[in-house]
Amino acid sequence: MAFSGRQQYQIIKELCDHPPFSSVPNNDRTKLKLLLLERYAHLAPESESAEINETLVNETRHWLNGYPEVLAPYNDALVKYDGRIFLRNLLDDLRLALEMLLRAVFGNKKSLEHQNEFFGSYIKDRGGSTELVNMFVKLVDYYAKYQNTYVKHDDAVIEEEIEFIFEITSSFMKHLIRLGNS
Repeated sequence: MAFSGRQQYQIIKELCDHPPFSSVPNNDRTKLKLLLLERYAHLAPESESAEINETLVNETRHWLNGYPEVLAPYNDALVKYDGRIFLRNLLDDLRLALEMLLRAVFGNKKSLEHQNEFFGSYIKDRGGSTELVNMFVKLVDYYAKYQNTYVKHDDAVIEEEIEFIFEITSSFMKHLIRLGNS
């Protein structure tokens, strides 16, 4: 009680991340850290927020308000990103959110890998260029291959790449929704 809320947050988080403790997996510690992030993230120091483009994330969340079933896994990924926990699951959440958005926008039940044929007409019908269609198809194809290689079929997450994956997922989502609203 002698510590402020911000200090309590910082102390608990640092204890969860303390090397002698964090080197040994412990489900209770992981659950505590997740609970801390979910309920008390507002008490986190400003500098703790990662390098992720917050404007892009906030805009994407705004555009996803019309898709609450997509917004939920996107927000879950953001909580995990902020806490630097469950990195593989974070990337799974992003893929799931993108796949769910594509299904909603294109009106089908296809997996991410089988959505390429729908991008062309969707983007062109809304005034997009052939070059944008081609770029989008290539990027989503590589995105799916990346997810399959490093996340879906293996737990080989490269931590330094998570920020990029988060931001490109956000860009895909934001652009698709904005096209649909035009």
